[in-house]
Amino acid sequence: MKGQTLNAPWASSSGVYTHTWTYQVTHPGRTVVEVALTSVNSIDDDDGTFARFGVSQIVSSSGVENFGDDGPPIIARDKVTSVSVRMFVMNSYARGRVSRNFW
Repeated sequence: MKGQTLNAPWASSSGVYTHTWTYQVTHPGRTVVEVALTSVNSIDDDDGTFARFGVSQIVSSSGVENFGDDGPPIIARDKVTSVSVRMFVMNSYARGRVSRNFW
């Protein structure tokens, strides 16, 4: 592994909320992107607490790939220029981790 970049995005809503973050990548080799939910807490006493987190888009030498709201938690591509991740929350506060590993 040649390097790694980490971020810890979060989203919160007492209803339904979706947020997308886009990260630029300048590494010319192989990039492995991994996302994970690190915590999900209820905002109110509702039983509908839910959160989801995944890769929604990646731009690489393979082209533009869109995964929508049900994106994978890990993906590897060559010559990545940008990656977008999407977090969906319902009646919750959620925090995640985004790691970009360079090979």
